[in-house]
Amino acid sequence: MSKIRFEQVSLQFQGTTHPAINHCSCEIDSAELVVILGPSGCGKTTLLKMVNRLYEPDSGKIYLGNTEIRQISATQLRRQMGYVIQKSGLFPHMSVAENIAVVPKLLGWSRGKIQSRIDELLELVKLSPTEYRHRYPSQLSGGQQQRVGIARALAG
Repeated sequence: MSKIRFEQVSLQFQGTTHPAINHCSCEIDSAELVVILGPSGCGKTTLLKMVNRLYEPDSGKIYLGNTEIRQISATQLRRQMGYVIQKSGLFPHMSVAENIAVVPKLLGWSRGKIQSRIDELLELVKLSPTEYRHRYPSQLSGGQQQRVGIARALAG
């Protein structure tokens, strides 16, 4: 994954008096782990949604590497990155393994590669693959659901 760069990015939602994002400029290197902190309503989620083009900025530009993200199809862009939201966002009708496999399946990975990656990621987030791969989100604690969400974000 390439670095992400924001250049004077702003967004104001229709019917509001203040911008949700106001001239944000920053650069996040590809190997960097970033945590966005702030009070409720300060624009954390909005900023993330702009990176994968769920929201388009009113002004400014966002780059993935040297490519402005508007030059990348939204579908392709979303398949290249993952992020973890506050609520896990797991599909309730899918097992832990199926949740983690969503993006690798979309990318056309082989079944063996997908299974290997699922096991690797479950071990990474300290969930035993044999114990958790066949469980459903309703059978997990909130913290376990969050860890599966992290595994899914890292899967592709």
